[in-house]
Amino acid sequence: MSNLSNFNNMYANLAESAYNKRPLNFPQYQKNSIWKKIDYSQDTLYKTNSGEASFTKGGTNLPNDGIVYLQPDLVDKTMSIQVPKANGGYETQTYPTGGKEQGMLTDTKAGFNSYFVTDTPSLNKDTKQTYLTIRGSDKASIATLND
Repeated sequence: MSNLSNFNNMYANLAESAYNKRPLNFPQYQKNSIWKKIDYSQDTLYKTNSGEASFTKGGTNLPNDGIVYLQPDLVDKTMSIQVPKANGGYETQTYPTGGKEQGMLTDTKAGFNSYFVTDTPSLNKDTKQTYLTIRGSDKASIATLND
């Protein structure tokens, strides 16, 4: 599959970026703990590990001037424990453990990934556009038969 020749369609840009080995791809930033700025208005030269190169012309007339922010998908690690109630019985209480773990947008075993993208660095009252980009596995294999 060839890469887009330009970034003039925001939806096509986001769909292409969800896959590995594509210009401005999201998977390389999947474990970031803060947002990542992606600028589709800029020309991009993408080189693969094998040395092949592809050029994609920057987009024009894009929402937010072609700038989007890939949001992190990390959640706080927690631990649940059973504690006795004052009047008898038990209840479950959850406490943070201080670490981070992969969030709900990824199922590594099934090869499923999705990415939450906004037009502002953080989701707040100034956010006008939000996008959810989804991809299955990159190719069929025994490990990803359920994709």
